[in-house]
Amino acid sequence: MNGRGSELASCQAKWASGMRKGFIGVLIWLGLLASCNGEPTYSGVSFVTYNYTPWNLEPVRLSDASGNAASSSTLAAGGGGGRISCCYTFRGTEFTVKWSGGDPDLLRKHLIDDKFEEVMFKKEATVHFPAAKLPDGDGSLILELHIYPDEHMELALSRNLTGQVRIPIVETTRWLYGKYGAELVGYENATQVKNVLAKVAKQAWMQYRIEDAEDMRAYMYLYFVVASDFDKDAEIAAMLNDAKRKPGDFGRKIADIPESTLARIKAKGAPAGDKNV
Repeated sequence: MNGRGSELASCQAKWASGMRKGFIGVLIWLGLLASCNGEPTYSGVSFVTYNYTPWNLEPVRLSDASGNAASSSTLAAGGGGGRISCCYTFRGTEFTVKWSGGDPDLLRKHLIDDKFEEVMFKKEATVHFPAAKLPDGDGSLILELHIYPDEHMELALSRNLTGQVRIPIVETTRWLYGKYGAELVGYENATQVKNVLAKVAKQAWMQYRIEDAEDMRAYMYLYFVVASDFDKDAEIAAMLNDAKRKPGDFGRKIADIPESTLARIKAKGAPAGDKNV
């Protein structure tokens, strides 16, 4: 090969190498690379945890089988999303979650005595997350951990910093306290309402899969303003247990329910807003 041909071959090799590096860089920026064994690798991702349990949580630790790990911020009971942290690499489809926490009232009660650790739980869970299609968009990739009221966990990918809450406990608390605060007997502030509402939300989700915002508002209005055992009423129970019920149906029905029906439920039911959930 003459000198000109050798120079051309060298340029082509450099160009190809640069293209490979550029392509790999794009994949890293997108957040996903296939590892050598075919399992997914998520690079440069942010991490956030959503807490739908009634427990205050210490920082939640997520790790993969390779030992890569990330931690959340502390999370208040029913607090929705915590602080987003960056930047991490995760590999594979099997993840471990180590988490600890406790009832906020008990933790507060034993904050300065030697029983604080006794009222905290420490748990570990495994989460399977199959290789997922990357969400559309050009924002940074976020790995979300959702901890449900029954304590099962799900992972998801997104590019959105807001609007990813699946069970609107905080939003419902703001609505309830803002609109009916004067009618909430025995509650001094919104935090007290949220701590109890998170426990009620656990029951609502586990028994009736209440997670739609409109349904959640209706459910909490009935519990905190009308009667804490409102679902014992045959008419209400039929609404909640309707196999054909779709998200929002319960909320719309309660919005249209006659005042006479609500008065009947209140007269026969247990006092509204019972804290002993």
